[in-house]
Amino acid sequence: KIKYALNSYVDLAFLILEGWNTGDPPPPKFLVFFDDIQDAINAARYSCKCLPVKCSNKIKWFNSDMTSTYKEMELDNLVSSETWGLCMTDSFGMGMDIPDIQLVIQWRATCKLMTLWQHFRHAVRNKN
Repeated sequence: KIKYALNSYVDLAFLILEGWNTGDPPPPKFLVFFDDIQDAINAARYSCKCLPVKCSNKIKWFNSDMTSTYKEMELDNLVSSETWGLCMTDSFGMGMDIPDIQLVIQWRATCKLMTLWQHFRHAVRNKN
């Protein structure tokens, strides 16, 4: 449930537990989908501020303006858990196979139901 102004991104604060410190177990791996590139960037910046400076590179934004090299590198970082979460647009792509995504969030669900299902499928690909 949205409690705060949409442009504050405070409703995403639950992704990083208050008081989280370096050395604590990482948060659950997550994907947050946005309809707007700037919203994804701003949300990632907000989320990084919730982390100690040493870990502020663990949450990234991902969109169609990124180079193919960057996208491939960040996908590898997400798979290896070097990156803990992505704030992204639909450019993340369908067919991505990352079995340990635990949270998929659609920010301000303005998209069609089919699009939501495609986003949520990223969290249900457990091969076991």
